[in-house]
Amino acid sequence: MPQDATQRWNWKVGIVQWAEGLTGTVSKPVRKLVGESVLGILTSGSVQLSAMARSLREPIGLHSTEKRLSRMLADHPEVAEAVNEETLRRTAPAVTEGMVLAIDPGDLNRDGARASEGRSRVRDGSTGDVVGGYPLLSIVARDTKRGRTLPVWTQLYSTQTPDHRSENAELKAAITRVSAHLRSQPLWVMDRGGDRGELWGYWLERGDRVLVRACNQRHWQWRQGQKRTAQQIASYLPCKHQGQIGAGKQVQFGITTVRLPEHPDRPLSLVVVQHGKQEPLVLVTTDRIRGRRQGQRLIRQYMDRWACEEGYRLTKQGFGLEQVQARKLASLRNLVALAHMAWALLAVRDPEGQRLGPWCQPLKPGAAPKFLFYRLLQGWQRLFQTAETGLYGWFRQRQPEPLMADLFPQSPAECRRLVP
Repeated sequence: MPQDATQRWNWKVGIVQWAEGLTGTVSKPVRKLVGESVLGILTSGSVQLSAMARSLREPIGLHSTEKRLSRMLADHPEVAEAVNEETLRRTAPAVTEGMVLAIDPGDLNRDGARASEGRSRVRDGSTGDVVGGYPLLSIVARDTKRGRTLPVWTQLYSTQTPDHRSENAELKAAITRVSAHLRSQPLWVMDRGGDRGELWGYWLERGDRVLVRACNQRHWQWRQGQKRTAQQIASYLPCKHQGQIGAGKQVQFGITTVRLPEHPDRPLSLVVVQHGKQEPLVLVTTDRIRGRRQGQRLIRQYMDRWACEEGYRLTKQGFGLEQVQARKLASLRNLVALAHMAWALLAVRDPEGQRLGPWCQPLKPGAAPKFLFYRLLQGWQRLFQTAETGLYGWFRQRQPEPLMADLFPQSPAECRRLVP
């Protein structure tokens, strides 16, 4: 029990430090909201306001706590911007040049909440159907050597707001914001959605290192200026190198040089991977790939892009984002940003699972978790399930109870004067 209390104290100190880092951008009551919300999300494993309020264990009515959280999240739209900026400031120093920055435009399914503010039409990545919801944008850093995942940026936006221009504008703005905090030049990795002319022009102008999966909807200059699609090049290119995808799956791949017709002076490397499926995997990168080892490393870096998908899974399933009952756009944006900060807090303060390891359910001997944060979240909830209070006493000092001498007059003469 003393060890549990010490660990809870240390984690609460970390939450308060992250919340107090917002000084200068938001008010003190909003910083209290951020600290309490992050603790509530981690302890309850949910972004539903009722679950968050219950896990805070405040010495007031549960309805009052939930009402306060709901009001503050709806009335302070600046929380999402400030929280994302503070989370980026905390996580960016850990991003090194050998890491992969996976970009993934996702979605938040709100098809059953028709009264949600600013709801638009999005494609559900799980089913492929077009539903009502909001676009999500997530950037996750992945260390391919150590197998670590670090959340960097997550935001929710609406296409119905007056300041929205396009998805490309949102992507470029997020990349610019993240790049401003980086101390190195990691590899940006994106799936088929990254093969866009506007994004290619933006990346080449900035000089970024990029890896994109070709979507076979454009022509590339290849071999003496011939214009071919990605699949046409894949059908002609001999795949003489052998590599692996996943757990020992052997693949054949080939390497060649291509150029964009709009940027003929910038050579790009194209890698074709024959993996047994009907359509080969075609990857295009700004890095120069000249041999089997570099090609194998490039394929592994692309496969590590799926760490971004695990991040979406943690946010949607681990924190129950799609079950939240908030309808205000500001509340939804704030909850997404706060869930992202909660995930980043675990990733930065306990990247190896050593602090919360004793409270996690033991795994099978020799079995390593594929995604560490589910285990860390379980350990957090076990650690705080015996906590008596949350952060109420840290942020709100109780007023001392009045003494009897303060309630009644002191002198008999004053008593006689008050009596009619």
